[in-house]
Amino acid sequence: VRHDTFTSGIGYLKVLFDTSRVPVQDLPYVGLLKAVLGYVDTARHTYGDLSSEIFLNSGGVSFSVTAFPDLKNGGFTGLFAASVRVLYEKLDFGFEILKEILTESILEDEKRLREILNEVRSKSQMRLMSSGHTAAVSRATSYFSDVSYYNEITAGIDYFQSVEQWVREFDSKKGEIIAGLKRVMGALFTRDNMTVSYTADDRGFSFLPEAMKKLSQALPEGEKKTYAVKAPGIRRNEGFTSSSKVNYVARCGSFTGSGYPYTGVLRLLKVALNYDYLWINLRVKGGAYGCMCGFSVNGNAYFASYRDPNLKETLDIYRGCGDYLRSFNISDRDMNKYIIGAISAMDVPMTPQIAGARSLAAYIGGISEADYQKVRDELLSTNQETIRGFAPLVESFVNQNNICVVGSESQIDANKDIFDTIDAL
Repeated sequence: VRHDTFTSGIGYLKVLFDTSRVPVQDLPYVGLLKAVLGYVDTARHTYGDLSSEIFLNSGGVSFSVTAFPDLKNGGFTGLFAASVRVLYEKLDFGFEILKEILTESILEDEKRLREILNEVRSKSQMRLMSSGHTAAVSRATSYFSDVSYYNEITAGIDYFQSVEQWVREFDSKKGEIIAGLKRVMGALFTRDNMTVSYTADDRGFSFLPEAMKKLSQALPEGEKKTYAVKAPGIRRNEGFTSSSKVNYVARCGSFTGSGYPYTGVLRLLKVALNYDYLWINLRVKGGAYGCMCGFSVNGNAYFASYRDPNLKETLDIYRGCGDYLRSFNISDRDMNKYIIGAISAMDVPMTPQIAGARSLAAYIGGISEADYQKVRDELLSTNQETIRGFAPLVESFVNQNNICVVGSESQIDANKDIFDTIDAL
């Protein structure tokens, strides 16, 4: 996948592997793999020497797991991504170091694996505590959304619980963990499962055909067998308790099938709710540090609060949003401000790296420039009557009652009738 742009002589390389080759029960190992690769010895280097070699010759190597919804046909594509930043002349090194890491990493060092798992658990727990709103939205959306369910298994609360179990039972499970990582690497890293995404100009691309052979020719052919990821489709309203005195309160749902397709107007609706209804009720009156909502192209929608002293009151405010929209009435000046705020998130200056990443997301998600322009046109032509007409859409997802709260043990216990299950983080 070629992203042709001026980059000042720096090539932004991503090598992508489709995770549909991995059975659902092994997806937690995909999440762990991104933390292991590059941090264990290889056949040629210790992990310390490997790090030195990388930073002497490149701008860094990183691994990630991400999912791109297919906006034309439904479903999604899950990818394990290896990213490298190199000068054009060092592109050979980029593929060579990826070959070493992906085909020669030594996973049998139990002491090192235990260290990595402990670090992953600590970082994951810190992320859940500091970004509880993100965790709560991901969890509640995973009840009904395939892509959110995938994200939950590979990076969310579900993944954190897997890591906790591995750490707690490491002595009895270490062989199983090593075997799982090897199994996942064998399924993922094959020639027929590899996609190369490269952001560079014409001179940068001249180095690519020969350089990529260093990796592609070292990988085996794959079996081409794929596995589907399906959300459970069961509402499991959950409370996750911690030592925190504040809450992260999420209410999620889908407006797919509500009779309201995605439109650019929803970008304006998001801005209006974040800076008016939610801000006034959750931040100004309720004392929460933050509030947010979102409406995605695949039909998923959410309300969430950040560092919120309340719980039940916040859920009630979400439920009242439909009534607010029916009486939506603001000045033309404020309407223009909302339009400017919404369009500003669409058209921003981008570095070459970010432009390449956006281009890749559009390619995988099946989004054309015409689709982007359609959203702009819908957004720019909206009016207050259009906003008022979205009250049923909001109510359609709010009334699905998919709830997840991360936060205060005392408050979650005091409102335990809201939840189907309560667990500690």
